[in-house]
Amino acid sequence: MTIPEPVVRPWPEAVVPPPLLAGHLHLWLAHLDTWGDVSWENVLSATEIARTSRYRFSVDRDRSRAGRGLLRTLLAEYLGTTPAEVAIETDRFGKPHLAGASSAAPIAFNLSGSAHLAIFAFTKGAAVGVDIEAFAMAPGSAGKPPPRDVRAIAARFAADEAALFQGLSAADATAAFLRIWTCKEACLKCHGTGLQTPLDEIPITFLDDTRGLGRLAGDCFTTRSYAPVAGSIATVAIAGQGMPEPQCWTLVR
Repeated sequence: MTIPEPVVRPWPEAVVPPPLLAGHLHLWLAHLDTWGDVSWENVLSATEIARTSRYRFSVDRDRSRAGRGLLRTLLAEYLGTTPAEVAIETDRFGKPHLAGASSAAPIAFNLSGSAHLAIFAFTKGAAVGVDIEAFAMAPGSAGKPPPRDVRAIAARFAADEAALFQGLSAADATAAFLRIWTCKEACLKCHGTGLQTPLDEIPITFLDDTRGLGRLAGDCFTTRSYAPVAGSIATVAIAGQGMPEPQCWTLVR
């Protein structure tokens, strides 16, 4: 049995976001190397500069800074301020949120980066999580090498999920793994605990090639998966059953 995959469909390009209304969900894809010549020192916080300086290779440092800088840029557009003035805090699990955000439908957001790609999710009044994985699997695609033995990692999934990998070709096993993985990570980031929660504790049920449900104890999450670029898969998760139709764009300069 193969797990259905989302079809590759590029997202329309845009420069600035429209207003974020209550009940809306905005997704942004960014090709981080497009901003390789931008200096983010006057935008990022001292903590962000210090954290991104730890990367061994300059390409990883520059991509990480671009991802954080673009997050601030998009948030500033939504908030009507400047990127440097956006105050971001992290909770004890490392999930970012706006500092001092009020309880009256504040902007909830999440981000994920993989190789040269980053994805950002924004909504109001609901927790959100997102994950993207970019691997050099498709002709003409770029990204990091795919995992060598996805079955070994899948052994940490729920038993019925791990059983799905029996008899799959290497290509199908990798594709199945990436869809399950991004769904699990998006749900766990939405929940707020991230990968500190064992992967077998949040089984994923696939409804079709893009939609799914995740369950963790008494909590439920709705997922939506995309392939905005060949060789990539991205999943967004919202707490509860049901998700507003996401509005998706590719950020350009």
